Amino acid sequence: MMPWHPIAIHFPIALLTAAVVVDVIAVLRCRDNALHRIAYALLVAGTIGAGASVLSGNADAADYRQTPVAAAIQDHEDLGTATFLLFLMLVLARLPRILRPPPKVGKAWVWLLPAVVGLVLLLFTSYHGGELVYVKGVGVNH
Repeated sequence: MMPWHPIAIHFPIALLTAAVVVDVIAVLRCRDNALHRIAYALLVAGTIGAGASVLSGNADAADYRQTPVAAAIQDHEDLGTATFLLFLMLVLARLPRILRPPPKVGKAWVWLLPAVVGLVLLLFTSYHGGELVYVKGVGVNH
C-alpha cells in the first residue's frame, strides 16, 4: 500500500503554522476582522489536513507494530492525535465567534494562547516524526 502520511502531513503543518501567525498579526493590528477570518479559514483547512494525516499515519504505522521502532511510532501517533484534537477544539470553540466582530485584544489572547501551545505541540510532533524518518529510517527504502 502506498504510504500517504508523508504526502499528507506537510499541508497541515504549513496551514496551521500560517493560521497562528496570521492570528497573532490580527491581534497586534487591533481587531483586524479580515485577518481573523483568514486565520480561521487556515485553521479549519489545517485541522482537516491534520485529521487526514493522523488517519494516514495510523494506517502507515500498522506495518511497524512488531518492530523495534514501534514504541517511538506510538509516541509520535499520540503526539499527532493530541495536536489534532487541540486544533479541532480551537476550530469548534471559535466557530461562534467567527461571524461576530473579534474580541478585544485582551480577550483575543484567551483563544490565541492555546493556538500558540498547539503550534509548539505541532512543531514538537513534526520534529519527532522527522527523527523517525531521518534517524531511525522509518519509511525509507535502503
